[in-house]
Amino acid sequence: MIERHWKRKRLAILMAALCAAIFVFGTRLRAAADDFPIYFPDSRIVVKSEALNRTTYLPIVDIIQNLGLPYTDALALETITIRSGASRLVATRNRALISINDQIVLLQNPILRESNRWLVPIEFLTQGLTRLTGTPFRYRAGAPRIFAGDVRAPELVMNAQDLGPVTRLTIRTGVPVNLDVQHDDQNNRAIVRIDQAPVDPLRERIDQKDRLVNSIVFDDTDGEPKIVLETTDEAGEIRVTPSDGNQLFFVDVLRRAAQITEAAPPANVPAPRIDAPSPERRVRVIVIDPGHGGMDSGTTGPAAAEKDLTLTMARRLRTVLQNQLGATVLLTRDSDIALDNEARSAVANNNQANVFVSLHVGYSANKTDSGASLFIMPDNFGGGAGTGEPPGGMFLPWYLGYRTNRQASSRIAALFQEELTKAVPGWRFPVRKAPLGVLASATMPAIVLEMGNVNNSTNSQTLMDNAFQSRIASALVSAIQRFSEPQTPAAN
Repeated sequence: MIERHWKRKRLAILMAALCAAIFVFGTRLRAAADDFPIYFPDSRIVVKSEALNRTTYLPIVDIIQNLGLPYTDALALETITIRSGASRLVATRNRALISINDQIVLLQNPILRESNRWLVPIEFLTQGLTRLTGTPFRYRAGAPRIFAGDVRAPELVMNAQDLGPVTRLTIRTGVPVNLDVQHDDQNNRAIVRIDQAPVDPLRERIDQKDRLVNSIVFDDTDGEPKIVLETTDEAGEIRVTPSDGNQLFFVDVLRRAAQITEAAPPANVPAPRIDAPSPERRVRVIVIDPGHGGMDSGTTGPAAAEKDLTLTMARRLRTVLQNQLGATVLLTRDSDIALDNEARSAVANNNQANVFVSLHVGYSANKTDSGASLFIMPDNFGGGAGTGEPPGGMFLPWYLGYRTNRQASSRIAALFQEELTKAVPGWRFPVRKAPLGVLASATMPAIVLEMGNVNNSTNSQTLMDNAFQSRIASALVSAIQRFSEPQTPAAN
């Protein structure tokens, strides 16, 4: 067994040497040098990386000098020796083998020396320097940065969506941050600077291209994190709205008012109201939102938690809608996970849903109360001099997205009320208006259904009953089916 082990090891060394020879003497595919930040606990440096044969190489001397490590560059032997205390690392030009305290470590790519510079692949840091110094070097494949030591870089998540007159970039960070936006209108570029360094973006870029935005890219090549938006000629003002204790931001790119004015219909053709429902409406995509989830259990009662009841009902409703209407039905969550309001409405907006229904369970301090409710957004939530209309009728900020379909939301709420009242005799389903975050940015007819009172033990048991859930689901299907049918014009 020992002899077989050494044969395999010698074979691996020979293969590494062969690959190194092919790399060195073959044609090298070279790309332009790029800035590459390395973050240490008390400092950061930016080095010039080079891409050779699709491998990222870094100048090792710049890195070890920042660490204060002594080294010997033996030109005659074509080796570089790096020391850390009593430990020693030796690397040889054009070889993928390094020696750490006389123990061989096999790398995937060879060490290079070009133009009087030692160039090392990234695994030299993660496998070589980490063992030599005890300082871990962390690198995620494809990311143009490295974190060293106990550096804690909070995650940064970016998402973007086209809302017609607004393109919205949603930014979530693991810790509170501040943003500063610099808009170069003449060069169609906006830079969103983040005052926390470093951060760790889950995505380096977003493939977003629409009428207002050409690209969205994260960039920290100078050690300062920022998001660069390349905009189009139609992009105008950029607004930033913080939320969730400055861990959530909405960056809205708005269309120029002049562009929209030019696109207005001729004076002799009456412009349609922005909230007028289309008589040819058909419901093809439905998004069901099971309220709460994860650590947020919602209301809790003797029988179950709200998050579990809403998920059970959402799954049942999805099945019935798919079978009876043949519609595409999506759930904002299909497991016990946490979602914020923006993520829920984004599922509906991004999938161009025709109807959005958010399911909840009510709670009343009165244990004899068995009421349920339907909620839609109030008519003039969010400003507009009390009229509820967008300024000049030109554009709607994301948080006023509900206004484009408020009459349609009122109509589907009335249909839900009729069908639910028939399906559950004795229960009342009043239609109420409230500024609910999950509805505010939905750009389609949207409603919240609050089912029963979980604090009422009889009511709570009823909500758990399969037959009752089936009646609720059938009522909602009937209401959506009626909503999907073309409206008959009223007789004069």
